Amino acid sequence: MSPDSAVRAIDGLVDYGRRIGLLGELDDIVARNSLLGLFGIDEPVQGSAEDEGFADEMECIEGLRQFAEERRIPHLDLPPEKFVSRIMGRLTPRNSEVARDFRRRLKDEGPAAAIDWLYRFSTDTKYVRMDLVSLDRKWTAATRWGEMQITINRSKPEKDPRDIRAAVESAGAERYPKCLLCAENVGYEGRPGHPERSNHRIVPLKLTGERWYLQFSPYVYYHQHCIVFSAEHRPMKVDGSALSRICEFLTIFPGLFIGSNADLPIVGGSILSHDHFQGGAWKFPMDDAPPSKSWREGTVTVEHLRWPMTTLRLRCNETSLLLSLAEKLLLSWRNHDDPENEIIARSPEDGEPHNTMTVIGRRRGESYELDLVLRNNRCDALHPDGIFHAHSERHHIKKENIGLIETMGLAILPPRLESSLAEVQSLLGGQKRLADLPEDFPHREWARSLLSGAGGLLSPDEALERVQHEVGVVFSEVLEDCGVFKPTREGESGLDRFLSSCATDWGLELTPV
Repeated sequence: MSPDSAVRAIDGLVDYGRRIGLLGELDDIVARNSLLGLFGIDEPVQGSAEDEGFADEMECIEGLRQFAEERRIPHLDLPPEKFVSRIMGRLTPRNSEVARDFRRRLKDEGPAAAIDWLYRFSTDTKYVRMDLVSLDRKWTAATRWGEMQITINRSKPEKDPRDIRAAVESAGAERYPKCLLCAENVGYEGRPGHPERSNHRIVPLKLTGERWYLQFSPYVYYHQHCIVFSAEHRPMKVDGSALSRICEFLTIFPGLFIGSNADLPIVGGSILSHDHFQGGAWKFPMDDAPPSKSWREGTVTVEHLRWPMTTLRLRCNETSLLLSLAEKLLLSWRNHDDPENEIIARSPEDGEPHNTMTVIGRRRGESYELDLVLRNNRCDALHPDGIFHAHSERHHIKKENIGLIETMGLAILPPRLESSLAEVQSLLGGQKRLADLPEDFPHREWARSLLSGAGGLLSPDEALERVQHEVGVVFSEVLEDCGVFKPTREGESGLDRFLSSCATDWGLELTPV
C-alpha cells in the first residue's frame, strides 16, 4: 500500500470519528496529525477513503495494518487485536470527557440512557468488538431445568506466541498494571503478555462510600456485559459490604443485574486478585427458575429455586431487611458442615475455608432480589478438580470453572469444541465412523452413546439439532455437579438442616409459605 493510500485510510477513520461524535471541534485535525505521526507520514495528500475502496472504518484499519507490515514499522508490529486498539486510541476522547458526559446523561436523562450511551461509545471506539462477537455460535437447549443458553466463544482471539512467552517469563513478577482490571489499564499501550488498552475508558461510581469504576467487557457474552471494579487492587471478597454494593448499584441502575463471583479458587471466576462484579442487561435462564419451597422471614421472601445449583432467592422492597438476612445466611454458610453431603466448611489441618457464595442481584419492579448460590471448593481423591466442580466424564464439553455467568444458565464453551462437535455430527450423519477418529478423540464415549440412541442415520440438520441439544444437557449436568445439595431426598434434607441451623443461630422465624 502506498503512503497516499494510507493517508486516505487515515482520513476515512477521521471522518468516521467525526461522524459518530468521537471527535469534536478541531479534534479531527489533532487525530489526523496523531495518526500521520504514528505511521511516519510527513506530508499527506488529500483524498477520500472511498477512492481506495475502503467500505468502512474496519477496512481503513486493515489497510493501515497492511501498510505498517509492508513498511516494517517496529512499534506497529502488533497482533491484529492490539493494532485495532492502538489506532482507535488516537480517536478516543480523554477519560475525563467520557466521565463528564456519562455523569451528565445519568443526571439529566436517567440511568438507562447513560448506560446505552456508554455502551454505544464503547462499541464505536472498538473497545467492545461487536464485529468479533458476531462470530460466536449461540443456541438454546431444553433441559430438565429449563432452557439453557449455549455459546461457543469464537470472538476472543487466540493468544499470540509473544504473549504466551511473556506470560511464562514474567510469572511471579510485579507488573504494571497489576492485573487486567486495574484502572491503570486505561490508555495503556500494552506489552507482550498484556493486552492493548489505548481505546479503553471507564466511569467512576461511589459504592458504600468507596470509589469504584464501571466499564464494559471487550468480549461481551451478553447485552451490555459490564464490569464494576474497585479502585483499589485487592482480592475478591464476598461479605456484607459486597452485598450492600450490589443493592446500591441496583438503586442507581435498576435496569441492570449485577453479581459477584465466589471468592475462592475452583468455584470462583478467572480473576480473584481484584475485587469486582459483573452485570448487564440480559435475561438468564435462572431468572425464571420457579421455587420448589418458599418461606418468609418478616417481609423478606426466601425461595429455594428449582435449579441445578443450590440457590436461595431473597426478595424484599427494603434493602436493609434484605441485606440483614442475606448476611446472616452468608455467615452461617461460611461455617456450615454437612458430612453426609460432603460439605466441610474448613480443612481440619490448616483451617482453609471451603464454603462461599456466588451472589446475583436484580430488581423486579420495586423489589430487590438476591440469589445466594451456595458453593464449596473441596477436592478429594475421586474428584481432584473439585467435588462440586464439573466431573471428569463431562470435561469433554466443559472443564473450566463455573463462574457467575454460567451459574445463571449461560454456558461459555471454548472454541476447541467447534471442530470436535462437527466430527460428532458427521458420525450421526454417517459421513464418518468411530473407527475413523483418533483414539484420543475427546467425545468418543459420548458419541457412542448418541449413536446408539439415534435410531439410525440423521440428516445434517437433525445431527446438528441433536448435538446442540445434548451439549445443553451435559452443561446442565455440569451445573448439577456444582450443586452442593443435590436434587435428592438427602440433598433436600441437607438444605433443611442448614436453614434450621441458620434460624437457630440468628433467632430467625422462617415460616413456610
